[in-house]
Amino acid sequence: MSQVNILNIPNYYSSFYQLGFERIASVRFNPRKEFAHLNGKPFLVIEYKGKVAVIENDDPIGVDMSSYSNSDLYFATNKLLASEDYSMDKVRSIYPHYTIDNAFDYLKLFGVKGAITLGPKEFLRQLYILHRRPDLINTPYKDLTGNYVFFSGSIWKKEKLANQVRAAFVQACQANPDITFEGGMNPRSDGDLCGLPPEVMGTRFTPKDFSEKSSRSVIGFSNPAVLDAVSWRLGEYWNYNCFVIGFPFKIDIPTVPEHGKHIHYVQDPAEFPEVLTFVMKNPEYREKVSRGGKSYFEEYCLPEIQAKRILDLLENS
Repeated sequence: MSQVNILNIPNYYSSFYQLGFERIASVRFNPRKEFAHLNGKPFLVIEYKGKVAVIENDDPIGVDMSSYSNSDLYFATNKLLASEDYSMDKVRSIYPHYTIDNAFDYLKLFGVKGAITLGPKEFLRQLYILHRRPDLINTPYKDLTGNYVFFSGSIWKKEKLANQVRAAFVQACQANPDITFEGGMNPRSDGDLCGLPPEVMGTRFTPKDFSEKSSRSVIGFSNPAVLDAVSWRLGEYWNYNCFVIGFPFKIDIPTVPEHGKHIHYVQDPAEFPEVLTFVMKNPEYREKVSRGGKSYFEEYCLPEIQAKRILDLLENS
C-alpha cells in the first residue's frame, strides 16, 4: 500500500479527504513547519512520492500563497471561474464533497501531537464537531417516493443574494400544495432577519438531524453558498438520491454535471414554483435525475475516488 504523509492538522472541513486517503493508502502524520500556519484551518496538505499537494476546502477567499509556493499542486474546492487567483498554473479543481464523522480516525492520526499543536480545547472542539457530523454511507440507489421536502439554512449577514434565493425556495415549497415542507431559515442569535420575511423562519437542527431529514427529502436545493462557493449540500444530496435543483456553477468542476441528467438547473428564483410543480407531477423525470446524481457521486465524488485522482495528478505533475 502506498504511503501518504499528512503535513498539517486540518480542521473538520477536510474530513472527507482524510477518509479518502485512509481508504487507499497508508497515512502517517509527518508535520512540516512550512505548513504550520494551516493547522486548524480548512486545508489538508499531503506528500506522496516526494511531491506535495495542498487541498483547500475553504470559501473562495483566495489562494494561500505561502503553501502554493511550497507545493507541486494546489487543489481548490471552490476554484472560481472568474478569479485570476484560482487561474494560476498549479491550481486544480476537485469534485463536491461534504463534512463527515471521522472523529475516531482524526484522534488516532493526530493524537497527542494534535492536542499539543492546536491546544487541548480546540482539538476537543474539532473532535466534537466531527462526532456530530453524519457517517459516510454509500447506500444503493433507492427511489425517494412521497412528497416530503426538507430545507434549512442559516442567514448570512454579508450574503444578501444567497439569503434571498434560499428564502424564495422556502416560500415556493411552502406555497406548493403537492409538497409537505419542513424547515426554513434559521433565526440569527442577534434576531436580525436581514430583510427576510418572518414566515420563512424555521428552527435549528443538529447536523445529524439535518442529514437524516435531507436523506428523506425528494428534492434538494443546492443553493449558492458564501462567495459563490458550492454548498456541502450538493454531494450529500446526491449521495442520498435526492433530485437536485441548483444554479449554474460559478466554480470550476472537473466534470460539469449535466442538466436533466445529474441536476436540474434554474437561472432565476422566479422559476422555483413552476419547476417544483413539474418535478412533483413527473416522478419519471424526478427518478431519472436523482438516479443520475447518485451515479455522478459514485463515479466522481466518493472519497477514495477523489483521493486516487489527486494522487494520480500529483504523481504526474
